[in-house]
Amino acid sequence: MEHLILSADGLLSVYLVPEKVINNLEKYCNEFWDWMQKSPYADKYRVDIGDSIGLSYNEHDFVEYLNEWVFPDKPSQLVEKLDGVYERNNIPIKYKHCKWFNF
Repeated sequence: MEHLILSADGLLSVYLVPEKVINNLEKYCNEFWDWMQKSPYADKYRVDIGDSIGLSYNEHDFVEYLNEWVFPDKPSQLVEKLDGVYERNNIPIKYKHCKWFNF
């Protein structure tokens, strides 16, 4: 398990996630995106926007997806929310080396 910083245009959160996620972050984020659009289990993320359907989700939803559908035997967990931190230059030194993905 390794640290990963996730956000959704808000506060940054640090999670412990499987090393495979760190090494293939873009792949898992893309698979999450596809899953939200196509899976019948992802209905809660779909919202009506006029004449079309949009997606409403955040970093916690991504972690829930990883835990439920991808790595149920290695669940990711929240380590801490970085209160007042919204950009890379304010990340505490102990997390400066971590990958960061903003949804």
